[in-house]
Amino acid sequence: MASRTGAGIVAGAIVAVVLALSHLLAQGATVISARDQVRVVVVGTELPAGPFTVDEDGTIDYPYLGRVTAGGLTPRALGDTIARRLVEAQLLVGSPQVTVELQQTPNKTVTVSGAVSSRGEYRFAGEMTVFDALVKAGGASADAGDEVLLIRAPKAGADGTPAEDADAEDDVITLSRREIERGEFARAHLIEDGDRIIVNRARQVYIDGYVNRPGGYTIEAGSTLRQVLSLAGGVTELGAVNRVRVLRNGTRVDDVDLDTTIVQPGDTITVPKRFM
Repeated sequence: MASRTGAGIVAGAIVAVVLALSHLLAQGATVISARDQVRVVVVGTELPAGPFTVDEDGTIDYPYLGRVTAGGLTPRALGDTIARRLVEAQLLVGSPQVTVELQQTPNKTVTVSGAVSSRGEYRFAGEMTVFDALVKAGGASADAGDEVLLIRAPKAGADGTPAEDADAEDDVITLSRREIERGEFARAHLIEDGDRIIVNRARQVYIDGYVNRPGGYTIEAGSTLRQVLSLAGGVTELGAVNRVRVLRNGTRVDDVDLDTTIVQPGDTITVPKRFM
């Protein structure tokens, strides 16, 4: 018993260390994005430290070097880039020590609406994923479907006004909420300032006839007819379970089987009375 207890303590300690390291790695993985500010200190020199604002194209205007790409880099990587370029420009020699401090302020917004717990506009700094935005909105509500729309903010032209040739159809990205929540997108589909996210409500199936609880029900993808009927409390004693009808887009589904027929949102399921 003592050995098992000791092993449990060791295992718990290992888990704690792994979590701590994961947290530190996540902090170190923070990358710079548009509208962030960075302070750049070149040790042992009088070069201006800033702060420098990251422009929409992901660059900063650094003294003597001009435009330097910062977006998508970690602070450490930006420091290495500036050190290398200072040497290449023959402004410094050797291996200059450059430290970069990232100063992020919540100066970007995203609007989350639809079937979420807390709809509204949320401010953020740096980078944010669709998953992060859904977390800020309290997650999906009970009536949420799988479809999530990411509506991109209109792209600005050279004069700051929306570009006239923007293709509206290309500005809407349809995502799967279940894939987002499983983390399959990771850093994909980063939110841009002014984007909107809409979580569509699930379409229901309608069950009537001889079931215990007729009505509309939200179903999981891939649900069989038997599973859906169980949501309505199952078929009553008077129901003809062998003659269940399924209407889809106004057309009756052929060869209905309780275990192989996959119900789709919008279907109407009717359980008729059995022959006496």
